[in-house]
Amino acid sequence: MTTQQQQPPQQPMYPTAPPWANPAPPPVKPAPPAYGTVTPWEAPYPQTGQLLVPYPEEMRNAARPTPPRWWPVVIWTFLFGILGAVSAARRANIARRGGNSTAPYWITWAATLAAGAVLWGVAAFAVQPVVLQQLEDGRTTQVEKNIRTDGALKGLIGVDATAVNCDPLSARDATGLRLYDCALTLDDGRTGTLVVEADKDSKWSVVRKKK
Repeated sequence: MTTQQQQPPQQPMYPTAPPWANPAPPPVKPAPPAYGTVTPWEAPYPQTGQLLVPYPEEMRNAARPTPPRWWPVVIWTFLFGILGAVSAARRANIARRGGNSTAPYWITWAATLAAGAVLWGVAAFAVQPVVLQQLEDGRTTQVEKNIRTDGALKGLIGVDATAVNCDPLSARDATGLRLYDCALTLDDGRTGTLVVEADKDSKWSVVRKKK
């Protein structure tokens, strides 16, 4: 009978090369910055952390509410003059609370106030003569009516007038009197003229001729 020889256990094989035979390559150092990328001396620090948009400075006003309109200030100031400052102050206060500028409202108020003063002055200069002429025409008509109806003419010449047409002879003086040359048509058919003076209330009296 043959007996097999028991072989001794095999030992683990070493690698073909020990770990220190092939050391790891050294880490690659980054390239030094190119010329011109270094921030110059005393240059402002670059702003970082902004939004990735083409114009980040415009995003600062993105969250602000829309300011109130300024054109109502023009209307209020033109119609009510200096009282338009109430509208300007109210709208400027709303704009300030929303983080917007208050200057447009006060500039609009001041510019409209100045322009309105000029326009109202021109209008008053142009309209005043027309208004005064209308008043004087009404006073002349009232003088003609008073001569016909108040009975004073009959007390002077004993007869009433059926028609009276008066023309102003001069401007109204400092005392408020004005001269009129009045053409009369009397009840008996005769005609004549009479020079009278009347005040602003159209109260008339005959002007006596100087001897």
